[in-house]
Amino acid sequence: MPIVYPNAPGEYLRKETESDIKPNLGLSKSTLIKIPEYYFKMSFIRFLILPILLMVLSCHAQAQSLEAYLAAAQANNPALLENERLSAIAGLEVDMAKAAYQMPEISTTGNFLYAPVIRGVGYDNSITNGALYSAQLNLNQPLFTRPQVEAQAKNSLINQEAYRQNTALSQHELARQVSEQYIRTWQNLERIADTQHLLGLLAEQEQVVRVFAENAILSQSDVLFFTIEKENQQLALQDFQIAYRQGLAALNLLCGLVDTTYVELQQPEIQLKADTAGLSNFLKSYQLDSLLAESRQELSELKYRPQASAFANTGLNAIMLKDIYKKFGFSLGLNFSMPLYDGHQRGLARQQMQLSQQASHGQREFQSKQIEQQRLMARQQIKLLDAKIKTVQRQLSDYETLLKFYRERIARGELSVNDYMNTIKSFATAQADFTALKTSRLLLINEYNYWNW
Repeated sequence: MPIVYPNAPGEYLRKETESDIKPNLGLSKSTLIKIPEYYFKMSFIRFLILPILLMVLSCHAQAQSLEAYLAAAQANNPALLENERLSAIAGLEVDMAKAAYQMPEISTTGNFLYAPVIRGVGYDNSITNGALYSAQLNLNQPLFTRPQVEAQAKNSLINQEAYRQNTALSQHELARQVSEQYIRTWQNLERIADTQHLLGLLAEQEQVVRVFAENAILSQSDVLFFTIEKENQQLALQDFQIAYRQGLAALNLLCGLVDTTYVELQQPEIQLKADTAGLSNFLKSYQLDSLLAESRQELSELKYRPQASAFANTGLNAIMLKDIYKKFGFSLGLNFSMPLYDGHQRGLARQQMQLSQQASHGQREFQSKQIEQQRLMARQQIKLLDAKIKTVQRQLSDYETLLKFYRERIARGELSVNDYMNTIKSFATAQADFTALKTSRLLLINEYNYWNW
């Protein structure tokens, strides 16, 4: 009975009789040459078309970088804008202090009072004078207030620096969150690429297996084996595509973007930052809290200094309408005050400040140890992952070589479909491990850079 090997639709490679087929492999010498030739011809066409297809797809899916998302997150985050406004408000406190302690206060006052005595009944004239006609321009000028202005300016500068520190902390935390979400989303994109690569390998071998099955050299169950595995990988591909879409949506939400466009993320380029050598920006907040407490105590101490001011007024001040035009005049003078006793509030405030400083120092020491431990843990895990990644890379290279040999052997009929499928599954597991390791390494670098700040 003749055996037909297809070369193209409507054509045949050659015909053989059953007597030409070798008993050990089930194929003749000429068949051993022709089948690989057909297989490699299809592989060559596929590798020729694939880059062109990718170029076309790239026109529809624009790649986005981590830096672009970080910039969008910084621009859209309301907390950062709020801290900037608070810093501007703190800057205005200096102007307010200068206005309150150095500039004169000018005001106008006016009074009209009529207190009649009817039939001997009414207010005592010695108190009310019967009437009051007053219209005055007043001026009050604080004196010797330079310490108050300087203390308020110092407090304002510390407040501004504290708001700037809060802004920097918010930016740093936001960069950490965006980077982590970007990395996890990119991981699904890598899984999609790995799965598509596996589907390509399965599709290539399925063509060869179908040739054998159509000529009764392999059974239809072998073809079905390939079909089922392809369907499994296609289902996995759909899961990864859904996860990638969800990751993109979460990334846009985190960055304050309203966008559902499909984009492909570029591979994140995150490098370990130089060691800060214990100069952590996280600890700067404790330093600012300490300075702010001292500044507030300084402002409180100023209440116990002597207070002096000069005043002056001019205008009308009379008790009778007669000759009222002669009652215009002016006056000036000095005010002085100094607290003598307030129930030891001054000493109690000092004690509160000292206790607050001690508590802040203890928290700072604890936080410093926590930061150092986080950095050490991240560096240690990165080193362990680097060693494991190298091992998995060598394993993947060995699998690629093995699969290449297996593709040639299955094309010659020297390898069972089951053995090839087991190798494919092992290769898929190794690829998944490699992608997970790369993702874990990037997440650890992001974590290290967060604490190494």
